[in-house]
Amino acid sequence: MQVDKTKRIFNSQLGTGFAALIFCAILSLLIWPIWSMVMKTVFIGIAGEGLNAAGPKLAAQLLGAMVEGSCFWMIVISWIVLTLGNGLYGKYKFTERQPWAGLWYTIFGWFFGMVAFFVLINFLGIWWKPFNLAIMFTPKTAEDVQLAFEGWEAANFYVLACIIVQAPLATLFHKWPFAGNAKAPTDGFGTMALGTLVTWIVWMALIVPSFFKLSIGEHLVVLQPFGSWPAFVAFCQAFIIFFIIPAEGGELYPMKLFAKKQPLMGIIGLIIALAAAFIVPPVLKSIVGPLNLVPGMPPDVVVASLELSVVVMIFAWHHLFDDFPSAQLVSNTAARVLLRAAIWFGGGAIYGVLWLKTFMKLPVGSNNMGMGFPTMGILAGQFVLLATVLFLNCYFDKWPFVRKQSVTSQQVVAKEVAR
Repeated sequence: MQVDKTKRIFNSQLGTGFAALIFCAILSLLIWPIWSMVMKTVFIGIAGEGLNAAGPKLAAQLLGAMVEGSCFWMIVISWIVLTLGNGLYGKYKFTERQPWAGLWYTIFGWFFGMVAFFVLINFLGIWWKPFNLAIMFTPKTAEDVQLAFEGWEAANFYVLACIIVQAPLATLFHKWPFAGNAKAPTDGFGTMALGTLVTWIVWMALIVPSFFKLSIGEHLVVLQPFGSWPAFVAFCQAFIIFFIIPAEGGELYPMKLFAKKQPLMGIIGLIIALAAAFIVPPVLKSIVGPLNLVPGMPPDVVVASLELSVVVMIFAWHHLFDDFPSAQLVSNTAARVLLRAAIWFGGGAIYGVLWLKTFMKLPVGSNNMGMGFPTMGILAGQFVLLATVLFLNCYFDKWPFVRKQSVTSQQVVAKEVAR
């Protein structure tokens, strides 16, 4: 009889976590320049005529938006849908051995993200010129390049709508009403369909008005949510923090204090997260504003960046450190969750300040090292490390730090006797 055994390079949870985190940080610094340069070359080959017609500044803006969009759609959005919505269905279709299973699913995720982009954006592009694929990919004039840039900017942040809609369906509602009423992959398809519908509405209601200055005659017909894009992003990041906590180490708290069954549990979790999203950013802004952590940077951007750092910390602690401390180390649930919370917010604050002080020097931030590749900036840059962490655990099962070995039951018994 075959038995799956897990072998760790480091015996301790913390040792594995820190080694994996350092690995992810270094890997993200190497991956982004390569990804950015490859995608830039691809898009120059496709949109060269329009880029030549536009000025250098506008051409660089469009290329930056296109490269950023390739990351968001092929990596982040695909991870959300395939992991949170579909439970990594098909990951072991060809093999359970790593890194091959992870490589297959990574390539599949890229393909899935491209298909999702072409289907969703092309549908809207039938009537909306900025989303017309011919304009977005093959602009002919400087005016086309401007339209393409606006279209890519709005399309890229479909990712934010996807995060604040599709992720809570898994973290707060646990795929209700599909989970338990349908088997995989049907439950995943149902969650994905519902999530896509609501995401589309939220994207059109909140994201598109943030980028398009639509008017009828002299009258503007849209307003920016929260008055500015940075303020809206700060709201979203606070919302994300509190809707992922129950599933990423919070052991269903705090919503479990008020309900233990769906959909009431999810509704209460959603209310808690929304309340925190309205309260936390202005409080944090009043604290960090006078500190002037990044001279000249709008306070709302700094707040959003610090909140995103906490999000990265929560995900890293869950996926790489396996929610240390475990129940074996700390038996009291309240103490265990509160200790993790101290790690999330304390570690996130330290990492957040470190990021604010160094992102201008990093290739994932704002330093292209004289090589001319588009960078991600103060906010989007953190997604590179986050995506590396999530891929390492979810797609690659923390390989090579954690490896599964198939051994016979006789071998296991013999080894235990030898001890």
